[in-house]
Amino acid sequence: MNKNEILHVGLDVGSTTVKIVVMDNNLNTIYKDYQRHFSDTKNTVCKSLENLIEKYPNNQFTIALTGSGAMSASKFLGVNFIQEVVSCKRAVEKYIPKTDVVIELGRRRCKNNIF
Repeated sequence: MNKNEILHVGLDVGSTTVKIVVMDNNLNTIYKDYQRHFSDTKNTVCKSLENLIEKYPNNQFTIALTGSGAMSASKFLGVNFIQEVVSCKRAVEKYIPKTDVVIELGRRRCKNNIF
């Protein structure tokens, strides 16, 4: 990876977690992180992005935000929001176009990891 390469960030701000994934220009996943936000989405999103900048200080980034908490995050970050079902649809159309059906569900952990 080039130090000055543009990296592509996907940031999902869900009802309980903040998930981040970073891909290089060849769409290889080079970094990912998962944090519970305990209803403090703004600080968790900011900390996740600060960690990313510390890890890749010489790179520029594209960013896409999705998830149930991303609409407010998109406002304080000044970046676009994409609804997660739309995001899923676009990814399936691009990367697995022969797919007939996609079921997009969030994941909720229950006591003893039953679900």
